[in-house]
Amino acid sequence: MSDLDEPIHLAPHDPAWAARGRELAEAVAAALGGLAVEVAHIGSTAVPGLVAKPIIDIQVGCPNAEATAVVRRLEGLAYEHLGQAGVPGREYLRRRSGQPGQSQSGQPVNVHVVERRGRLWVDNLLFRDYLRSHPEAVSEYAAAKRYAAERAPHLLAYSELKARTVTRIMTAARAAARSPVT
Repeated sequence: MSDLDEPIHLAPHDPAWAARGRELAEAVAAALGGLAVEVAHIGSTAVPGLVAKPIIDIQVGCPNAEATAVVRRLEGLAYEHLGQAGVPGREYLRRRSGQPGQSQSGQPVNVHVVERRGRLWVDNLLFRDYLRSHPEAVSEYAAAKRYAAERAPHLLAYSELKARTVTRIMTAARAAARSPVT
């Protein structure tokens, strides 16, 4: 198994990420045909205007009982399984350039297999959707990402440095989701 703590770099937002995310989500859903799954493009590449690691994140929601079958099928598509990778309740897979089965585009991909409509599923979509509708949060998050990337060129330290901002935005997203629409 490759090292989870890979080097990172940020790229300016690329409008093509949205289409690539849709394509990858559709390809993953098709590959998982017959299993009870929902698939969504999440993460920073799913937020217009947000600086991001140029890696498409796809979330697969399934009943817990089907998680092993989902992971096995994704491994058959040359996704590397890294276990929970520090997030209980999530199975993490990735595909990077140079791996067997990599798409012609060479687009790096992360796949997060979580309980469909469980806490991780809901939180990831809530965070993405909050950023999509709150430009001030996008600016705050982009600044935190740049700060972290300048000081920590590897994934785990980078994630730790931006964690407070993620928590603050997630708290705001949860509060907004509980508030009645006015």
